[in-house]
Amino acid sequence: MELHYAFIKDNRVAQVAVFASQDEALADAVAQEHGFNDAVWVGADVPAMWSSYDGTTFTAPTLEYLISIGVMNPEPEVTND
Repeated sequence: MELHYAFIKDNRVAQVAVFASQDEALADAVAQEHGFNDAVWVGADVPAMWSSYDGTTFTAPTLEYLISIGVMNPEPEVTND
């Protein structure tokens, strides 16, 4: 079973990384070196990328948010021309 840290930037999951075990010192060093605000131990319960994080709970991103940051493209309108 893989275990993970979620790296947080501006209250969003910006990266998820596999760790062999919970190591707060290492995760904090990685977060600081790569410009993340925080590293959160999530174990096997990996949140979706770009989920919001309020310090306690991860909330999956909406389609509208993913489109607004360019991760997803809006579906083109279908016309019968």
